[in-house]
Amino acid sequence: MLQAINDRIKGWLGIVIVVLIGLPFALWGIQSYFDDAGPRYAAKVNDSEISASEFERSVSMQRQSMLQQNDGKLPIEENVLRERTLSQMINQRLLEGVTYENGYRISDTVLSERIKQLFTVDGVFDRQRFEATVASIGMNVPMYENALRNELRLQQMQSGIANSAFVTTQEVTNLARLSEQTRDISVLTFNIDHFSTAAKATDEEIKQYYETNLSQFMVPEKMKVDYVEITSDSLAENIEIDEEQIKKMYDNYVKSVAGREERKASHILIQTSENKAAAQIKIESLKKELDLGADFAELAKQHSEDPASAANGGDLDWVALGEMVKPFEKALFALEKGALSDVVETQFGYHLIKLVDIRSEPVVPFGVKRYEFEDEIKADSVASMFYDLSERLAATAYENPDSLDVVVEDLGLKLNSSDYFTRFQGQGIAENEKVRNIAFSPLVMEEGSNSDLIEISPTHAVVIRMNEHVPATAIPLAEVRARIENILKVQAGHKQTMDAAMEVKAKIESGTSVADLESEGVTVEVIKSVGRRDNAKVSDASILQNAFDMTLAEDNKPSVKAVDLMSGDVALIVLDKVSLPESIPQGQQALVKSEIMRENAIRDFSSALLVIKEDAEIDRNMKLVNISN
Repeated sequence: MLQAINDRIKGWLGIVIVVLIGLPFALWGIQSYFDDAGPRYAAKVNDSEISASEFERSVSMQRQSMLQQNDGKLPIEENVLRERTLSQMINQRLLEGVTYENGYRISDTVLSERIKQLFTVDGVFDRQRFEATVASIGMNVPMYENALRNELRLQQMQSGIANSAFVTTQEVTNLARLSEQTRDISVLTFNIDHFSTAAKATDEEIKQYYETNLSQFMVPEKMKVDYVEITSDSLAENIEIDEEQIKKMYDNYVKSVAGREERKASHILIQTSENKAAAQIKIESLKKELDLGADFAELAKQHSEDPASAANGGDLDWVALGEMVKPFEKALFALEKGALSDVVETQFGYHLIKLVDIRSEPVVPFGVKRYEFEDEIKADSVASMFYDLSERLAATAYENPDSLDVVVEDLGLKLNSSDYFTRFQGQGIAENEKVRNIAFSPLVMEEGSNSDLIEISPTHAVVIRMNEHVPATAIPLAEVRARIENILKVQAGHKQTMDAAMEVKAKIESGTSVADLESEGVTVEVIKSVGRRDNAKVSDASILQNAFDMTLAEDNKPSVKAVDLMSGDVALIVLDKVSLPESIPQGQQALVKSEIMRENAIRDFSSALLVIKEDAEIDRNMKLVNISN
């Protein structure tokens, strides 16, 4: 049965599913657009909608992650981020459909164990850390569990097909030999301090450089804004917990747990796809052997046609209601502990099922469970309040574009002012790149209107308007003259050094021995058997990189390349010899094989995903996705 499911996807989905689609983990948030015209979803994938709020929350999470990884700077444009995020979410929705259609399920027990693994410190489940994490990504517990369950389903599929990628022994050998290749090189280093002369730049040269590169000598334009903001933290302070609601939630929880059980099952499968009559004879024969006392696990190993479980004696581990096909489930949950079923027919074939064990989920005491319910109530209340206030803020600011006074008065919010900031740097709310982009947009800077609602984080939103704008101004030439003189001196010195190196390069290519070229200002170093990772053998990393980019000349002439070094010096690299290893250690071959399989899996999966997309109906709401910065 499990093998039949696996066969449907084997051969194209690789071990890199999560990497390729970049799974957005949080998919809920406030509605950031209030235009009633057009669809309210970001995309529609077959019959499943990706809502605008889901999309905006995921964009925000992706943005925050990038900012944290890049010292507060967004490495891509906002619209590129938004389009990339939507593509990831579409891929995710498509793959979720694949996993569901192929029968992948995650039981409550598996989910619970995974949460415990993620939030256990020193052997103890850290509830405070769990709650803080859930809150930090703008979720409540059910939302988090649903997102994690989807991720685990994809991982389940991933593990089932991880070894489907194929690689030949020759491929491994060729790439391994290439990776272990060594080279003999000679490096001639030309010292810039020796070859550069103290050339003095003329007034005309300085003036020309200043005018040509004026953008380098500008005081950037700057701005400060007035703003109003709302945060979830401020809203949470005013939420009162209804004790009766908590008690009702606990009662419902107890009712849901009562009678919930999992069953540990084993089975023997005989497939019916080729000869149903023969399969029936075989399964009945096995049933007779079991009735006479034969060992179930041994028979499963010998005869079961479910490779996924046969090797383990037919063990299917723990299952709950809703995780197996109906006929199988009905038979399993009708058995007593230790009992053997009659022959059960499903779409996968004939089964003999043995119930190994039964366990029930324990009821968590009220004193412990209430904290979860309190957090859930607070999260739901804050989310609702934040959403409602966001809509009111957006609408009021839009209807009164010439001032924030009405917003302050009607919503009871405080008017704040920022410090000066540029397009590329700021403090406070201006640390957020989206805020800076919108501040310098035509709507705010040229028209002088209130901005649209800006989501700084899933729990923090603002509306801004320009307070003051200071245009960019050029720094006077007199103040940057010394700086320009130094730049021109460095440029001249580099040209003189490179010219000297190119003269020597011509000599080497004409047959002059490298050993005869060492002179004042020029050092010669011969490096034997240097590998791709032997950085310690060279003075500059660019030497190693460029040495392995070079090829030996076919006419027995030396292969020579000029390279700029980090120090400002210039180096000539002479490639003397290329050596391939006769044999490769097994460990290195294993690493190379793993890398090839990974790359093959990425390639195969990318192709398969394109096929899935071609068969899917995908409608993107680009009006919502693309915004003006």
